[in-house]
Amino acid sequence: MQIVYHKYIIKETYENLLFDYLFLSGDTMVDYKMISFLKVYDTMNYHQAAEQLGLSQPAVSQHIRALEQEFGCKLFFYDGKRLHRTQKAERMAEYARAAVFNEDQLRKELGKPEPHPVRMGATKTIGEFEIADALCRYLHKPEHSLTVTVENTETLLWMLEHGELDFALIEGAFDKERYAFRLFQRAEFVGLCHKSHPFAGKTVTLENLFSQTVILREKGSGTRAIFENMLEDFGYGISSFPRVVCANNFSLICRMLAEKIGITFAYSSVARELPSVVPFHLEGLPEHHAFHFVYLKGADVEPVMEGIFPDFP
Repeated sequence: MQIVYHKYIIKETYENLLFDYLFLSGDTMVDYKMISFLKVYDTMNYHQAAEQLGLSQPAVSQHIRALEQEFGCKLFFYDGKRLHRTQKAERMAEYARAAVFNEDQLRKELGKPEPHPVRMGATKTIGEFEIADALCRYLHKPEHSLTVTVENTETLLWMLEHGELDFALIEGAFDKERYAFRLFQRAEFVGLCHKSHPFAGKTVTLENLFSQTVILREKGSGTRAIFENMLEDFGYGISSFPRVVCANNFSLICRMLAEKIGITFAYSSVARELPSVVPFHLEGLPEHHAFHFVYLKGADVEPVMEGIFPDFP
């Protein structure tokens, strides 16, 4: 939701009063101090927050102090010249983002007769290989509209936090204390190689891998994080491989596998339609991982998710 503040220059003495009046007159139902709080939380800079809000820095500081007095806790503190968030600020941000999101949804529902698109995100395995059938079924009804963003885990969580997505389908790790979540499905995570590769269809040891070129997704992807965490658990890293190739597109990775460039680790659905690419197994690697719906705590999005995916657990 974009909030536009009054653009007249106001003397500092009256700034809070005018901001209070404009806010309470109908621009938004969320406490204006929470809007200032979110700007400081996101920018970690009082001056930048004030500029973006169109307020003076003392006014923004006063909003933060008022919240701290109202809730009886410290939200930010300085270590030298560097501003830090407290754990209480983390919890308040969860509430504030959900409140802004829910108000935006309510305004769309009550203020517009036409349907607004559901904004969902999906990590690349899920977006490219797991949800097309469900999305098409949903979109066969002409009153339904949908915007889908396929990106890596890190980018989707940022978009979720900044109100750009209603929910995301995540294949990788995420902070389960920070977000609300529900299970979508479980999927098989395996090694993939060309069908003529010596590993094809076999179970190999970790040490067997280190003579191979490994093809990985970019940093920030859930698929890469699972593989890197597994290596770390055994005391290794990707530097143990003689060559590491990175690509942020599964079609390109699969082409490299088909050309016998190297091996990769991904969900088995990635190679479902590729007869030249087959799985192999790694000793000690957990082969089933969960895909989750992830959304802001307090956000009322479960009816939307169930509308698109009526069969999820």
